[in-house]
Amino acid sequence: MKIKYTEQFLKEVAKFSEEIREDLFKTVELYLSGARLSKTQFRTFNLAKGVKIQEFKVRDSGGNLRAFSFLLGASTLTFVYAFNKKSQKLLAKEKKLILRRVKEVRNEQN
Repeated sequence: MKIKYTEQFLKEVAKFSEEIREDLFKTVELYLSGARLSKTQFRTFNLAKGVKIQEFKVRDSGGNLRAFSFLLGASTLTFVYAFNKKSQKLLAKEKKLILRRVKEVRNEQN
């Protein structure tokens, strides 16, 4: 499986420490290798009709990094958003942002 990162995602993830970025990418590697990840590391859910999202979770002393991706076609895991999560639930503004970015990436492919 290929991995794609949007430009916005790369800018957002660059704001985090090198250590937490390394932990994130190790978690992604585990996922891609077929390892079963715990609920504290990963979850997948439908954000809207036809939009299935993967949420990668990494925690350190600086906070809770969340990275969101979706499958583009059958073989490309595309990362669209990363942020430091502070609340229990995913806020409506963050959901809208993720959906907008998914739509933009899909439109670029067509």
